[in-house]
Amino acid sequence: MQQLPEGLKILTTRPENLASRLVEPLIQAGAEVENIPLLDIEPLELPPQQRQALIDLDHYQKVVVISPTAADQLLQRLDDYWPQWPVGVDWFSVGAGTARKLEDQGLSVNYPARGDKSEDLLQLPELQELSGQKLLLVKGQGGRKLLHDTLVSRGASIQTLELYSRIKPRLSQKQIQGLKSQAWQVIVISSGEALQQYIEFTDGSNHHLHLLLPSERLVTQAREAGFAQVINSQGAGPQAVLEALIKHFPGGS
Repeated sequence: MQQLPEGLKILTTRPENLASRLVEPLIQAGAEVENIPLLDIEPLELPPQQRQALIDLDHYQKVVVISPTAADQLLQRLDDYWPQWPVGVDWFSVGAGTARKLEDQGLSVNYPARGDKSEDLLQLPELQELSGQKLLLVKGQGGRKLLHDTLVSRGASIQTLELYSRIKPRLSQKQIQGLKSQAWQVIVISSGEALQQYIEFTDGSNHHLHLLLPSERLVTQAREAGFAQVINSQGAGPQAVLEALIKHFPGGS
């Protein structure tokens, strides 16, 4: 494994149940890492039409799951309806981390060989011509519409399942002070909602620190908020984050 400079101080900001997947590889690469969540996950109660989509899973040609949290939530709910997976359904995920959660439950999943963004998923040949196909899109509340709108433009009929919302976490005073600390060399933030929470918690006081963000859209948002040292990791997955850090902080063995 490529190494980061020993002792590079990194703050990650993922929800608690998702933090270890990023924290552990960074520690193995030589960094000192702490996680303070900028978002919490709250499961949503499904209306009858969306509960019916779970019952009718075998009516869909394709199921697209866009995040590890969406995968967790979907698997928990499907356990009530499907003791065995239906045949004839093709499964897709935006990235390898999401795919791994589904594969652990015996599903075969298509996902981009490189990258973990909607744009990467939309390059797959299996998602180019979708006329007459029914797709189930599994996600959190809100977020970008690119995936939905592009799949519709390619002919798909889509049912969207929003299984969770992202909410502001209740942080202790120690955690809030941790967010404001000047000791970090890099802050890793994975979404626009988390970036906004970081700005609010810190009152924009850490503009001099490096922010690592997963897309050019968020890089622009951060620069408009006054951050000058911004790194685009071109993905939120552990490998993309690690490669971006190694590129910008060389010196590990």
